[in-house]
Amino acid sequence: MRCCLVLLCFLICEGVAKANPSSSSRIAAIVNSNIISQADLNNRLKFAAISSGLEPTPRNMESIKPEMLRVMIDEQLQREMGEKLGLEISKEHIQSAIEDIEENNDMPKGTIAQMMRENQIPLKTLEDQMKAQLIWLVYIREKYPLKSLEDSVKKKRPQEFTPSLQIADWEIDQELKIQQEKETKPQYHLAEILLAFDHPDQEEKVKANLNNLIEELQKGAHFSALAQQFSASASSSQGGDMGWLTEDQLESEVKEAISHMEPGQLSAPIRTSQGYTLIAFIEKKSPGNEGQSLITMQQVMLPFPENATEDQAREIMSKGVEISRKAKSCPDLEKIAKDKFPSSSARLLKNSPMTKFPEALQEIVNNLNLNQASDPLLIPEGGLIVMVCERTTEKKEEFTREDAKQLIASRKHALLARRELRDLRRHAFIDVRM
Repeated sequence: MRCCLVLLCFLICEGVAKANPSSSSRIAAIVNSNIISQADLNNRLKFAAISSGLEPTPRNMESIKPEMLRVMIDEQLQREMGEKLGLEISKEHIQSAIEDIEENNDMPKGTIAQMMRENQIPLKTLEDQMKAQLIWLVYIREKYPLKSLEDSVKKKRPQEFTPSLQIADWEIDQELKIQQEKETKPQYHLAEILLAFDHPDQEEKVKANLNNLIEELQKGAHFSALAQQFSASASSSQGGDMGWLTEDQLESEVKEAISHMEPGQLSAPIRTSQGYTLIAFIEKKSPGNEGQSLITMQQVMLPFPENATEDQAREIMSKGVEISRKAKSCPDLEKIAKDKFPSSSARLLKNSPMTKFPEALQEIVNNLNLNQASDPLLIPEGGLIVMVCERTTEKKEEFTREDAKQLIASRKHALLARRELRDLRRHAFIDVRM
């Protein structure tokens, strides 16, 4: 039956293409009975470039196009599964997911929607992406609910048995032991971008695409945004953040790579069991080290006009010195900047890890007293003034049995999600037209 349906779909699509020759050029891929248009793909590529700081050159757009189309095909399959099972994702849930992205990236609420309007990208481009992710999250957790073994054996009839996720006491004990031992070992804060492939003949192309992303990251593209758009790993929704890990928790290839790296560096593409991975080495923590330093910091930008002359830039930097000398607190800095320089913009970063900032900025911030404004820093966009409002240390919280249970469940759900998506892809009719 499935073969007949696939053949029928293929004949229908081919007939449409032949009836209107130009239509085939507008189709990027056919997924079962749904079409991903070239316009859909171009909008997604444009959004990925803008949100990540990727330079939208023809070379870059062409190199990431196959990866983006692969992601969009997977998302189409996820949405189709949601429709089949009647899984409803409300506008409110989608909007909440977008707001979470803004909060995690220290963006004011509404920034993403405004950015998309300004660049003439339909908001549906992002909404479709969020909908697919939320559907898949709900689907996996509903299909494999976390149940105790006792709950399962209470079933009276074999037909009542449904797949479930079971976590044994020994698994929780083992996780607790691992977490306790972490405090006696060096820990590595890492992030990843994983590009997977289905066939060996795709390997070199995927590796080349990852090398291209590395070039863009070195030019200033945002790692977390690229991970959210392209990474096939479970950590993609967290911007690729893998958290704090010991060497024991790393694949041997990743362990070998970071042994030759320093915090702040990117790895070369690493061939792993899942595909090619790019690792960002964020921070290292020695055994017994206290929680990481967090700061609340006010940033004020004095923008240069377009095609600013050297004299204009010098005048704005001089105005920045005047503002920084007068400001005595974070609210004061924002108010004075607005009074003295109406086009200025302010941004308050709350409880941000010091390691989040470039090393040069870390050095400047470390030398500032509380409520002391820096001299304006010359950056391409203008003059940047920073002030530390508060310094704290991240508190270590007790890792409980329930924490261990949820962490194990999260890992198992991630593995099941990859398996389910792989099976969906294998049984789907997918015709790539580019």
